[in-house]
Amino acid sequence: MMTGSDGVFVCGGSGFIGSNLIKHLTRPGSSWGPVRALVRSAEGAARVRAAGGEPVFGDLLDEVGAWREAAVRAAVVVNCAQPSITSSPSERSAMDRCLLRSLDPSRLRRVVMVFGSSYYGRTDEGDSLDETVPTRRPTGLGISYASGVRALRGIGQDFDWVAAFPGGVYGRGTWFLEHCLRSIQRDEPIVMRDPPAIWPYIHIEDCVRALEFLMAVDGARLDALGREVILADDEPAPMSRFVDYMSEELGKPTTLRLLSEDALRELLPPFYSGQLSANMAHRNTRLRRLGFELKYPHIREGIRALDLPRL
Repeated sequence: MMTGSDGVFVCGGSGFIGSNLIKHLTRPGSSWGPVRALVRSAEGAARVRAAGGEPVFGDLLDEVGAWREAAVRAAVVVNCAQPSITSSPSERSAMDRCLLRSLDPSRLRRVVMVFGSSYYGRTDEGDSLDETVPTRRPTGLGISYASGVRALRGIGQDFDWVAAFPGGVYGRGTWFLEHCLRSIQRDEPIVMRDPPAIWPYIHIEDCVRALEFLMAVDGARLDALGREVILADDEPAPMSRFVDYMSEELGKPTTLRLLSEDALRELLPPFYSGQLSANMAHRNTRLRRLGFELKYPHIREGIRALDLPRL
């Protein structure tokens, strides 16, 4: 760790990925030192403390906020902060610019910017892609990530950086899994596209393990293989398969209601209809080549580990 640097600073630490990352980095035996996290509310601060972190009050869009001191002190900065699903793409861009301006490259060991694999966009039926393919038809929040990626590429040798692109992160508390669980419990059909869209999944435990891996992996390997890394398991799969495995663990059959993309757009808000409609068969090629080992390489193993209640 560089002289004068101190622990880890996490933006978005009260969110799902951020709070799980804090819990992972503060586990017994961890050598990361103090983990501080930017929060905007007392509720967020309580979640950060419960995860084992130290809350720092502020707003990532405040360019003169006191939070910048905590960011400058950190050896590693991880940005998990996401705008709301109803915000404009410019909000995430402004957040990324403000954070990068606040950092001191002479003290910082690495900055890890967490986006989402929706940045890489849709894939055609029967097709897949990885980080070597130019982005195509980004979906949802993926549209807002482009300027942040350009900013990272533009800082050149000033910073040691990694851009992480998690796929469909699942675990207790994630919107798709909880939506499916409620529907199965209530004997309600689960709505999805006809045919079901393909997603790149990753268990939350593997997601935070992969982020820690990217915080520490040798910079020379990143230079050789690439600094933009999709976080996903080995099995991009149709949503219907995810639901089937959940049903199997719950011990209760489920029913699907398959609709066209047009019908989904009429039924659901734009974010959710977009997520349910988008084929995103994204591969973890670079993550594997960097040497990361998944604990749950397939969704069946990951869902089983969630210990869902038998119905």
